[in-house]
Amino acid sequence: MTSETLADAVRSAMRCTASGVAVLATDGPGGRAGVTVSTLCSLSLEPPSVIACVHKDSRTLRSVLANGTFSANILADGQEAVAHAFAGPLTAHEERFATGDWADLDGLPRLEGAVASFACRLADSHSFGTHVILIGEIFDVAATNNPPLIYADRSFHSLTAA
Repeated sequence: MTSETLADAVRSAMRCTASGVAVLATDGPGGRAGVTVSTLCSLSLEPPSVIACVHKDSRTLRSVLANGTFSANILADGQEAVAHAFAGPLTAHEERFATGDWADLDGLPRLEGAVASFACRLADSHSFGTHVILIGEIFDVAATNNPPLIYADRSFHSLTAA
């Protein structure tokens, strides 16, 4: 299988999986920026940490690396507009924060109503292929009981009881 054919097959297979949706956000000397990611997961409880993957050409990645901190906001059902605003390359970073209600979590942007928001120090980063894997050590958290926004088969879904 050629690498292009393999990439298409992997993309098609990954469409069959479901993931949560998160917005990574940062603010500081390196600038205020944010991006929608579908790769955010718990890494460890000792120390409390998460991993997130961001495209290596992302302005948000450059800001996170410069600021050394970021928030990871897990979107709740009904926050699709926030996901779209932070996903598109056509929306300026300053304008992205006009979508949704943003507050402060230890100096970092926190999305009001999100399932959870984690304030993280950048502990490490690893480049692989087209993305950079960020490891964030959590130093604060805010959580709600709101149901999560789910992304599968190229669209957003609600998580409902079976």
